[in-house]
Amino acid sequence: MKPSLAFALAALGLSPILKAAEPAALVRLHEEEILAHDLYVALSKVHPDLMPLRNIPTSEARHRDAMAAVLGKEKISVADVPAGRRFRSPGLDRLFKDWLEEGKKSPAEACRVGVRLEEHDIADLRKAQVDFPAHKEVFAALEAASNNHLRAFHRNLTRHGGTYQPEVLTAAEFKAILDGSQEACGCEGACGADCAKPGAKPQGQGGPRRGMGPGGPNGRGKGAKTE
Repeated sequence: MKPSLAFALAALGLSPILKAAEPAALVRLHEEEILAHDLYVALSKVHPDLMPLRNIPTSEARHRDAMAAVLGKEKISVADVPAGRRFRSPGLDRLFKDWLEEGKKSPAEACRVGVRLEEHDIADLRKAQVDFPAHKEVFAALEAASNNHLRAFHRNLTRHGGTYQPEVLTAAEFKAILDGSQEACGCEGACGADCAKPGAKPQGQGGPRRGMGPGGPNGRGKGAKTE
């Protein structure tokens, strides 16, 4: 999947044409949060001893709700998912299935899937901060939380003897995240007890990148145990 998930979707014969500022792009960001939650929950049933899979889904649920709040502010109504599918956005059903099958193979593969998902999520959230400036603080908070999750999955991946090469971020950007410390996500209302104290500013970097989005995927809790 280099250099972006958009290329992976193209390889599957899926070429969604979306402008970044279209409502469908925000719907996709919301569905990517749903995908992350559901994927981690499913993998936690296969690898119940992996700490990130035990704790991160709780944060993912809150961040899914944070994205739903963004849709509400934009007065974007989400139609029902078509019969036989989990998601409305093109390519996400196939992605969920593929990553689930990969993650079931071993604890190391489950952690690699987690790193992969979070890396793409970070790229999409950085792009969203540029494309949707009205919600920049929310996306920056979700990016900071994705950084925390990526570090947790990567630590567990290395403990299981696995390695990972970044797919959408540069090697320097990826290393900077790994070398960083736990970040405050700053989304107090969405994250509840998992969040840092009010007023904390996220440490994520903003900038247009490409990740899970078709043109180019929440808040994560600082206090949640992800190791």
